Amino acid sequence: MSGHSFQIEINMDQMKHQLHKVPFAAVFLDKEGKVVEANSILLQATGHTYEGIKGKNFYDLFVVKENFSFWLDYCNSESDSMPRGLLRLHSGETCMCDLIICSDNNQEIARHCFLLPTIQQAPAQSLWTNFYTQVVKDANLGIIILDEYARVAEISETACRILGVEKQYVINQMIEDAIPGMKENQGFISSAVLKGVSVSDKAYSWFNGNQRIELIVDSDVLRDANGQIKGGYYIFKDVTNMHSLADKIERSDRLAMIGQIAAGTAHEIRNPLTSINGFLQMMRKSLAEAGMEKEKGYTDIMLVEIKRINDLVSEFLLLSKQKEIQYKLVDIEQVCMEILPIVENEALLRGVEVVMEKRSSLPMIMGDSELLKQVFLNITKNGIEAMGGRGILTVRIFHTGSHVEITISDTGQGIPPYLADKIFEPFFTTKEEGTGLGLPVCQKIIHDMGGSIRVSSKGYGTTFHILLPSC
Repeated sequence: MSGHSFQIEINMDQMKHQLHKVPFAAVFLDKEGKVVEANSILLQATGHTYEGIKGKNFYDLFVVKENFSFWLDYCNSESDSMPRGLLRLHSGETCMCDLIICSDNNQEIARHCFLLPTIQQAPAQSLWTNFYTQVVKDANLGIIILDEYARVAEISETACRILGVEKQYVINQMIEDAIPGMKENQGFISSAVLKGVSVSDKAYSWFNGNQRIELIVDSDVLRDANGQIKGGYYIFKDVTNMHSLADKIERSDRLAMIGQIAAGTAHEIRNPLTSINGFLQMMRKSLAEAGMEKEKGYTDIMLVEIKRINDLVSEFLLLSKQKEIQYKLVDIEQVCMEILPIVENEALLRGVEVVMEKRSSLPMIMGDSELLKQVFLNITKNGIEAMGGRGILTVRIFHTGSHVEITISDTGQGIPPYLADKIFEPFFTTKEEGTGLGLPVCQKIIHDMGGSIRVSSKGYGTTFHILLPSC
């Protein structure tokens, strides 16, 4: 039946890719009639699992009396009608369907693609089924539907992406077996839903490899017209970006609160400090004149500590209502070159090498050069200290899209993953004498200029990435 059987060259990889895109059932057989590949529509129609159908032969799928070669010859014979086959279902029932057979012309490794155009995904016969089909296919929702035996009857593309699976591998599988991780503690989808264990707006954290995904999950049973449970469903949405936004808002609120406290108390702290500082300097002079070196040493320590308190108050004030940024066109390369001697001197004292790289011509940015110097000095100083006496500090400046990016990398021990999210929090520090305000201040300065700052560390070395919008 040449009208419905085609001799073609079949590329295995291309075939597998296209097989799962056709809108009707399809199966790929080798020259012996054994199943090589099947798409999810065929699995849904027959009730087989992906792993279960692999290795089955033609006789397991179709009710035929002839051998495989004879059946193919029949399909290739001249006829005006499309060949039909009686499809075997996993339940033992059968289903009549039309067949289109595409075969390659390599006789040694002959392969055949059987297309069943009359077996399609649930057709849109009403407004409700239209809506259902569109939601499962297009909506940015993870949707999993279980049958009454807790097998996966349907799964949306979004669910596959979030859970890290492919549809054909999970259709008709028991849910706990279909998706890696569901048997572990982090599993949030189970057959328990069929017993009425449902959830509403429940927050879960799911790990797809090393990626952590925050989800909001709803689930419930599906009942027939008589009220009998015939399945269940899970609907979930990726809210990772919303959590990230909430964290940023919370951090911003904390900074604002600290700023308000600082603005209200800074002068109250500095006034007595000024008096104490003045009297201590007078005492230091008197003790020196009296030859009381030991007591004079105590005043030296107190003066150093008072200076530290004063510096801390100054950092507090930077977190309060930001002083008016002196916006003007800034040459980032020039800013970096102006602080380079300071950075190199600090590095030389600690046995660290400084490398400066500029990858392309750079546009100007709109910002405050003095505040940018403060940011770069703070981060480079942190990097130099993190290397503990030797290493390389690399500063790179380049143009990327609509931004100028500055990366500052060190070759220190790196930041552990569990600390990476905390370094911009006020008062968090790993230094014995640190205040934990340096990086929050840097972040505020960069954000106020419309930019962003983030950190990356892969277990060895740390890199700060600063992006500023270019003009």
